[in-house]
Amino acid sequence: MTHHTDLNPVSVHELFEHTQDVYNLIARRAFEIFESRGHTHGNDREDWFRAESELLIPVKFHLSVSGEQLTARADIPGFSREEIKVNVEPRRLSISGKTEIHGNHQSGKHTHSLRHGPLLMLRVIDLPTEVNLSKARATFSDGTLEVVMPKAAPAKSVRVETKLALSA
Repeated sequence: MTHHTDLNPVSVHELFEHTQDVYNLIARRAFEIFESRGHTHGNDREDWFRAESELLIPVKFHLSVSGEQLTARADIPGFSREEIKVNVEPRRLSISGKTEIHGNHQSGKHTHSLRHGPLLMLRVIDLPTEVNLSKARATFSDGTLEVVMPKAAPAKSVRVETKLALSA
């Protein structure tokens, strides 16, 4: 049975806080990797990328443009509606999430070891055209997030007539 659930968009401020949490968790894990190597310097980038690969799941994402709207679809298995945060800005879509899963999580070809904390997801997409924020709608069903964003109406050109005052 397919069950569609509307998602309420979050504010830029809430998304920023969530992004900071994700960053802090990755930084903490990178430091644990650094410690496990005996505090040997010179591998900062590798430690960071390893921490990202352990904590962030890859997100399959597709954006389609048709007629008067943009439709974004993201496969995010393992997350519930409450764990997903969506923010739509005039030319940007941000999706993030955090979930606690115990054991190993299979995502496509990758198996993520979760012994070091939560499973995280973060994707920021620049949109090809401006969208109407008040009419954007996000639904979540069977592990797939769909965000429908009507294009913003183009600015209407208004003809302004001016009357010249002739002086005598």
